[in-house]
Amino acid sequence: MIAVRLAALAAMTVLAGPTQTPAPDGGLVLRAVRSYRAEQGRTEVNAFVQVPYAVLEPSGEGNTGTLSYRVGVKVTDSTGLTLLQQSWQNHAPASVRGPSAFGVEMVRFSLAPGRYTLEVDVEDSVSGHKQGSTLAVEGYPTAPPASDLLLSPRIRPVTAGDTVPMPAELRWGRMLVTAAAQLELTPLRATAYYLLEAYSGQEARGTLTMKVVDSGGKALTTTAPTPVTVPAGGGVLKGQLDLSGLPPGQYTMAASLNLGGKTVERSAAFAMAGLDETLEKDVARREASKGTDEGYFEAMDEKAIEVAKEPLALIAESGELSKYSKDLSLRAKRRFMVEFWQKRNLKPGTAENETRARFYAAVDYANRMYGEKGRAAVPGWKTDRGRIYVRNGAPDDMLQRPQAGRSPPYEVWRFRTGKDRYYIFIDRANGLGNFQLVYSNDIKEPGQPNWQELLYKQEAVDDIGRFLGIDLPTTTGAPDRF
Repeated sequence: MIAVRLAALAAMTVLAGPTQTPAPDGGLVLRAVRSYRAEQGRTEVNAFVQVPYAVLEPSGEGNTGTLSYRVGVKVTDSTGLTLLQQSWQNHAPASVRGPSAFGVEMVRFSLAPGRYTLEVDVEDSVSGHKQGSTLAVEGYPTAPPASDLLLSPRIRPVTAGDTVPMPAELRWGRMLVTAAAQLELTPLRATAYYLLEAYSGQEARGTLTMKVVDSGGKALTTTAPTPVTVPAGGGVLKGQLDLSGLPPGQYTMAASLNLGGKTVERSAAFAMAGLDETLEKDVARREASKGTDEGYFEAMDEKAIEVAKEPLALIAESGELSKYSKDLSLRAKRRFMVEFWQKRNLKPGTAENETRARFYAAVDYANRMYGEKGRAAVPGWKTDRGRIYVRNGAPDDMLQRPQAGRSPPYEVWRFRTGKDRYYIFIDRANGLGNFQLVYSNDIKEPGQPNWQELLYKQEAVDDIGRFLGIDLPTTTGAPDRF
């Protein structure tokens, strides 16, 4: 049994609809999505290119390298004149490479009335292998009654804290749309989202009916006509169909819009995968994405994201965290974290961001080793020793002294990699492990005036000097000289 849930809504937003070229197994899928701009008398086209990762060669051995490819796009008119030509490079971690994995590339352009040809070529940067696809696109001669039907795996509204598209998303008006050159549903993700733009010179009322047809032309389900209102100038009708229970296969979704006594139909193809195939692919997808920034933060709930964000203050640039707010949606917070770490990824395109992995491993170690107990418990990364550890890693040399008489425990950390730096910590709580940084040659770290007095013994100051191999500044008021 197929469960169908329909929602339709009119809004003052302009969107597009698709035409699509069939592709051989494992080949490119090219889809052109058109909408009409009445104020300009032009057709806006959004083209989606589905690039199969299985045909790309990784730069390294196995799944340790990177998939790299160049996308070229050209638009010509009926006389062969080139109107648009552009290209760009893209990458993906080799760990995601598989028979069902792909990337979606997007390009947007507008056309005057007429007939055009859209050509797309994808070249593998490693092997030099090329794939291409061509699509005929028509610019509307006059305002059509409706755009093409756009199908998407997800459409969500723009909110105050969630305004920027994620990777593979487009923002259209007040909506964020996940791009898809070919909608592929699964038993685990069986909801098809749709958008249909309607055009009317004046406010018009009517109905929208959605229908799912199998490859043999048989209608499997038809929704009841849903009342819709289109404002003067045009609007968009959006909704979703829950197609749980639909058998595996190729299908067509058709929209029938009756507006002002006239009916227009638009359709788009989609596929439903089988359960066994879906489960196998889902496990592989989750495993492949686990180490990526997206996969790492996608697994976190609201509380975990907040915990992960806090220590970024140790490495963030001035003002970089100002865009983050607790009022942001969970999705927006995840996106912020992904973008923060992608800027610091020293090996873009690899399966795991080693910079992020090292940072959070250091935070975890600092929390376990340097956290302060008691009434005002302090996470390890917020303590002086923890902060230095997270920023610099483990010291190359370390001096540790227990309490001796009135002289408190102290530690000296020295880093020899790059510029020679040292940090002197004193346990001001006399044995409770709450070490404070009192002196350093790192100009970014504040010190304590007359820090030697905190040691109570000149021999402790001399001990630190001998360890560092330097003459430390002294104070005339050292306690053991009174």
